Amino acid sequence: MKKALFIILIFLSGRLMAQSAHDLTIKVNGYKHLNGTVFIALYNSEENYMKVEKASYKAIFQPKALTGMFIFHALPDSVYAAALFYDENANGKLDTNVFGIPKEKNGFSNNAKGMFGPAKFDKAKFVHHSNQEITVTLE
Repeated sequence: MKKALFIILIFLSGRLMAQSAHDLTIKVNGYKHLNGTVFIALYNSEENYMKVEKASYKAIFQPKALTGMFIFHALPDSVYAAALFYDENANGKLDTNVFGIPKEKNGFSNNAKGMFGPAKFDKAKFVHHSNQEITVTLE
């Protein structure tokens, strides 16, 4: 009897601790034409931040209006930081000059800004725990 009760308690505690998920809508503005593509990378750790191959979630969309929108459906609740760029010439990468400074518009969650590089994870991070909408202005 004790063993059965123990198994039931473990099962119930696992169900209560199951991670919930909600939609995250990212609105994007700051581009001046609709010829390009928006790339989004979501990171849930500072260690993986700005390493595209280690992004927790990625999305690509072509905006239909001067304010674009992408929805990550049922995104697990966590802390995230978003990095975006507008690929104007459709080559699939963020173009930079010889000094590594981006030539294409880019931005981060919280509209965080970096000094001599991308915004830091701590400035761009946000807590995702309910259906929410964030806006990123590309510069």
